Amino acid sequence: MIGAPGAGGQQSPYEQLLCADVLCSEDNLIIGDTRARRHVRTKGNLPGPVSMIAWAGVPIHDQDGHVAGVLWVADQVPRQWSVSDVAILEILAQVTSSDVTLRAALAHSAGRAVLAQTLEESLLPPRVPNIPGLQVAAQYAAGGTGAEVLGDFCDVFPSTRGTWGMVVGDVCGKGIAAAKVTALARYALRAVARRQTRPSLILADLNQVLLDWPTDDRRFLTAIYATVRPVRGGAMVRISSAGHPLALVRAANGEVHEFGRPGTLLGVLTDPELHDSQRLLRPGDSVIMFSDGVTEARGGLYRHLYGDERLRSLVARLGGLTAMAMAEAVQLAILKFSGGRLSDDAVALVMKVPAVRSSAD
Repeated sequence: MIGAPGAGGQQSPYEQLLCADVLCSEDNLIIGDTRARRHVRTKGNLPGPVSMIAWAGVPIHDQDGHVAGVLWVADQVPRQWSVSDVAILEILAQVTSSDVTLRAALAHSAGRAVLAQTLEESLLPPRVPNIPGLQVAAQYAAGGTGAEVLGDFCDVFPSTRGTWGMVVGDVCGKGIAAAKVTALARYALRAVARRQTRPSLILADLNQVLLDWPTDDRRFLTAIYATVRPVRGGAMVRISSAGHPLALVRAANGEVHEFGRPGTLLGVLTDPELHDSQRLLRPGDSVIMFSDGVTEARGGLYRHLYGDERLRSLVARLGGLTAMAMAEAVQLAILKFSGGRLSDDAVALVMKVPAVRSSAD
């Protein structure tokens, strides 16, 4: 039972005591069998609901990092809470914490532009971490007036067994509901990547999290996820797309190819079609992951799409640039094409294997 209150729709005194423990300690409280603990803590004078045997609670934080509440679950029988159980509960608590932050920002901001900036800073990584031996960079351009809440996201983070996770995603719609899904997706991907490296399975787990999420406002999303393993002389990259534009690989010789196979978007089907593709990137090679706000930027009198071919042509000309310069070049190109009026958010995430310099350089 999730958040099951005591009789009469209110928390029992013992449930309140357990929540108070979490609030005071600011840490998780995981109990496999509350009965022995209840007798010790209350000397049998503070009964809880008979149906509540196992209990697990995690703190919810506000925008200042203070504990604002407790997210808890209970079971009718004793149980050993698994690492996965606790991880999912922490994910939901992080999503709820994001919701608290969103509402606080909305309540205190002078306008929606301030709110959008707050969300951009909280839902996009503040800086892309360094992957040893590789260059990684991301650029984000807000669509519309800049005052809407974004639906695009990207992230780069350490995974397991010496690998790194890279993702670009696009949640259907905008607004606070879309931002909640954005936060849920980022935290869920990071949690799954602690124990899994295969991109298609990571995206499948995210799909299940979206389907299991208790909400009346369901949102689907597209995403492309890559697992990067630095190796001697390059990087091994495995990638999977879920209804998202395929990545581009620019080889050191200037050739540009799509990387991956199309897959099913997430949050709709219980068994999405997802595929894994793998290749070795050598010195001078780059992989570019992007949201559809890049190729669907519109410009000119007839509002033509920027399109796949323009992007491929642009990427082919970016050979000698760093990953950051390549990401900036993509952003500047679509802003120039659209006259600075993007209708949708646009994300470009670039990973490059630096070229080997000769001794004469």
